[in-house]
Amino acid sequence: MAQQRSPETEATAIVAPVTASVAQRALKKKKSDVRKSTKQWPTNTAARKPALPLVPKKIDPDPKPTVTETDARLEFAAAAVVAGAAGLVAQLIPHGGTRLMLLMVLIVVGPGAAVMAFAPVRNRLTAWSMAAALSLSASVAPAVLTLWLHVWNPAASLGGLAAASLLTGAVQAVRLTRSGVRWTRPHLTDPDQPPAGRLTRWLPLVTLPAALALWIIAMVRTSASDIGAYGLSSTLGVPFLVALALLGVGFTTELFGRARPLVLTAGLLAVPAIMQATVPIVSGTVEYAWTYKHLGVVELIRDNHHLIDSSDIYQQWPGFFALLAMLSHVSGLDPISFAAWSSLACMLLNALMTAALVRQFTANRRVIALTALLAQMCMWVDIGYFSPQGYVYPLMLAFWVIVIRWMTGPPARVGRLNRWLTRDMPERAEPSRATTLRAGAAATVIFAAIVVSHQLTPVMMMVPLVAMAVLGVLRPRLLVVVLGVVLVAFLAPRMGSVSSQYTIFDFNIFANASGNAKSWSTPEQEFSALVARALAIGLWATALVAVWRARRRLGTVLVAALLAYLPITTLAGGSYGGEAIYRVYAFSLPFTALLVATLWAGGKPHRTWYWKIGSGLMAAALMFAGLQGLQGQSRVNVVSRGDITAAEYLYAHAAPDAGIILVAPNFPTKLAANYGSYNKGHVSVDISLVGDPYFTGNINSSRLADLKTYVEAMRYTTNYLVVSDSMDRQTTYFGTLPAGSLTSLTDGLNTSTDWQVFYKAPGVVIYRLVP
Repeated sequence: MAQQRSPETEATAIVAPVTASVAQRALKKKKSDVRKSTKQWPTNTAARKPALPLVPKKIDPDPKPTVTETDARLEFAAAAVVAGAAGLVAQLIPHGGTRLMLLMVLIVVGPGAAVMAFAPVRNRLTAWSMAAALSLSASVAPAVLTLWLHVWNPAASLGGLAAASLLTGAVQAVRLTRSGVRWTRPHLTDPDQPPAGRLTRWLPLVTLPAALALWIIAMVRTSASDIGAYGLSSTLGVPFLVALALLGVGFTTELFGRARPLVLTAGLLAVPAIMQATVPIVSGTVEYAWTYKHLGVVELIRDNHHLIDSSDIYQQWPGFFALLAMLSHVSGLDPISFAAWSSLACMLLNALMTAALVRQFTANRRVIALTALLAQMCMWVDIGYFSPQGYVYPLMLAFWVIVIRWMTGPPARVGRLNRWLTRDMPERAEPSRATTLRAGAAATVIFAAIVVSHQLTPVMMMVPLVAMAVLGVLRPRLLVVVLGVVLVAFLAPRMGSVSSQYTIFDFNIFANASGNAKSWSTPEQEFSALVARALAIGLWATALVAVWRARRRLGTVLVAALLAYLPITTLAGGSYGGEAIYRVYAFSLPFTALLVATLWAGGKPHRTWYWKIGSGLMAAALMFAGLQGLQGQSRVNVVSRGDITAAEYLYAHAAPDAGIILVAPNFPTKLAANYGSYNKGHVSVDISLVGDPYFTGNINSSRLADLKTYVEAMRYTTNYLVVSDSMDRQTTYFGTLPAGSLTSLTDGLNTSTDWQVFYKAPGVVIYRLVP
């Protein structure tokens, strides 16, 4: 029997870029290894040659495709045809929901599948991640370009994408068929897997459905009004906690047992379903009051067909908004009808991208699956909510797939520092010039889509890129120059707007890393914040253990460590409205999860039930911590239908050029296309009494005279003041006002001759200042 690797040996085997088929072909000893290389989920190579890393010392990054192995080009040609046809049919179907689903198939699959029909990428996991990323990137191009050129026509743009995808896929399918290429499918079984007992075989198949059933039962018993001060997870009660335990134990039993790809995939899909679908199912509305301003930008572009305000930071980065405006226009659906599911869609894409990314570091199936699991369950930052960040995050992961797969390797020149940092980094054969150009072009296209959509993400991406170029790990270094030109060309004209709204280059790393710690005022807020921070610090510290254990072979962990920890340096640039530390955590999570997963599952498979159950309970605890950070403020973050109705009425009937003042910033403002007509001079920021030092901590009926003076000083022709129960919940949760403050204020406003009731409904009142 082949010797087994120790966990320490495996922990140092996070290596530079490889592909599944190349790594396994270099290790093959007999003909059956060729058949195993066709799997989408690679086999566990931990039991082969204990003294070697997971890849040979020299690998070929540009292999020639063969029909008998994993030539998936015909598969992508067919996918392009199907996606293109879906996009064309969508324009003919009257039902809006069906149109939207078909259009989503087009923009997630169509253009990218057409490109991948020509690319000899033999690992399906890598290939499908690239197809999705290239599709999303290509789809934003016509949306933005036609918007800037004032020829915005969503039906024509999406129809053109659909027709191009369909025709390209059809032509390539004919070419491939005539050249002898035949359809191949991945083999998902593992004939080398050791036999497992009946309990190991069947337990995951029972616990996963049971966990989902308990989750559904917990949701059915809960309504949005039931959510308590400690968030949604605690409100769902014991059945939900049992569901987490069953899910964790079932997944780790499979992970350290047979590791069947389909069962692991089912577990990975269950995690985002539970974490991201619970809130929209329970509440039925789009979460977070600040999300609604993104809906307004989408509607503005959809209704006006061009940008209105050059000072609006959202309109200056229009990529995400223009793409969603196209979908809204052609489907006939308002963005509020589908925005609630953005987080779920984003996390499903992230799971694919993370698995493909980890595949470039290791061929160990268990490490790949566990990394994808950790990256989802520990994501307490809601990175996927309806926002530009949710759109660009999976693109960022796909960008690193390309760079690590084709554009990194040991440095050509090795100095003393480089020799220590890159020790034992596997050598690789230089890719062909054509392959390098294609990879660089794909990376640039994805990077450009990120640049036109989000302010912070491309800057955070450039930091590790520059570091890898300096160390000589990135080849060619010219890529940094090209991407830097793209970033500067777009960012330079907009720096004034960014600097006017955010503090940049303050170099106060510790203050920027503190987030909102200074505002912790209640036990429930402090509990959720401490749980989230403990999770983040625990992951970063555990990942450092993996780096320390590889200290004599740092080249095996160098790239992963750079990508895990270098984003922290961007805190020197500013706090990004207090959110910079959360972005740092989200950007580093896939790579810290990889390092942690290598320690946890990278060595000899643990087959004892103590290890499986203990690991499962640990996974459940991590998921609960992630959920507490994600949903601990659900009592505040869930937006009621009453607030949405009031906001829609306000923007439909308020006088133009008016001022809209909130008692506290927890109301769905700017959700309509005409949001720019209000609060001029404060377009990107709500006017809120809480947060202004003049009123924070002291708002009640005794301040009515001060309130009138404050509002009149803004010099709007008409002024509205919004008071709601959601604001009361927010000020109570964060401790920003004494109990009863809003009740006192409302009583005073109702009896004042200076204020009239403009709109009133259960839970919300809008007042108008009498001229």
